[in-house]
Amino acid sequence: MTLKDIAQKAGVSVSTVSRVLNGTATISQPVKTQIMEIAKEIGYLDKVRKNKAVEANSLSGKRLLLVTPRDAVLNRSGNMISYTLVESIKKACNEQNIELTSFLTEANRLSVQKLHQLLNKQLYDGVVVVWADQSELLAVISEHHIPTVLINGEDRAMNVDSVGVSNRYGAMAAVDHLLEKGHQDIGLLSYSGRQTIYLRENGYRDSLYNDNRSINPDFSIIASDYSDGASEAAVEAWLSNHNGVLPITALFCVTDSLALGAISAFQKHGIKVPEDISIVGMDGILPLDLIEPKLTTVKLPFESLPTEALRLLERQICHSEKSDYHIHLELSCELIERDSVRPY
Repeated sequence: MTLKDIAQKAGVSVSTVSRVLNGTATISQPVKTQIMEIAKEIGYLDKVRKNKAVEANSLSGKRLLLVTPRDAVLNRSGNMISYTLVESIKKACNEQNIELTSFLTEANRLSVQKLHQLLNKQLYDGVVVVWADQSELLAVISEHHIPTVLINGEDRAMNVDSVGVSNRYGAMAAVDHLLEKGHQDIGLLSYSGRQTIYLRENGYRDSLYNDNRSINPDFSIIASDYSDGASEAAVEAWLSNHNGVLPITALFCVTDSLALGAISAFQKHGIKVPEDISIVGMDGILPLDLIEPKLTTVKLPFESLPTEALRLLERQICHSEKSDYHIHLELSCELIERDSVRPY
């Protein structure tokens, strides 16, 4: 039921109904009484009360600060995940009438100090941290006792709520898939710098351990960063050290961008995927079904992280829920089988 329905029943204008319900009308008491009785009769007043109750227990109208690394957002190479996350957060906040302001961090002490000064002004109802899981930065946020949720990162001190994807179990699913296809000598292509990547490396090791296989350090390739260019250079250097001879039959890459760089390096050396080596990536953000060979990967639900993160923030801000523990929520993943893996 709408204001128009009430106006038609009462024989008055919509603006008159609106002013009566808002308490700003200067019309006769009989007309006011009639409008209020009709509004009650058709259930409009109950609807208004329910909407106000929902709004009181939501993040609508709240001010949030988005904290994320500058290089994760502005770098051209390999930033599809951070772009997807930030855009999803912006969309979710817009839909819920949440005001969002950003703070881009740098990898230095000055950036942490600037964030501390900003939080001291107490301008925000809560903080959303994306990827920026440096212990020093999270410690500063925790000191301010402001409702906070960390997205796609890991707080080792466990001082803030966090939501992420199943990095360790997703990696295990990828390596288990290769093992099920008969591969025994499985390599790892990774890079250093983030806790989530460390979890994926652990998943690789756990899967081999569960299959009673030892870890061969010679099967490990470390790129300088997460870009396909760095991956290609690392794989080429690794191949050179082995005189172009492959000691592995399959390669698990901790990101899809690393997998694409590896494929390019192998192709340059006449090594075919999957005929000569099988490859599995992880993330599922890039349009991997458009490349050749189509990349088998573990798809992670990055687009759903902001929704779950805002629910954790709502619990802290709107319900004032305080406890002796913090929540870490992990969303499940899905192995997408394509053409880059063959039975061995």
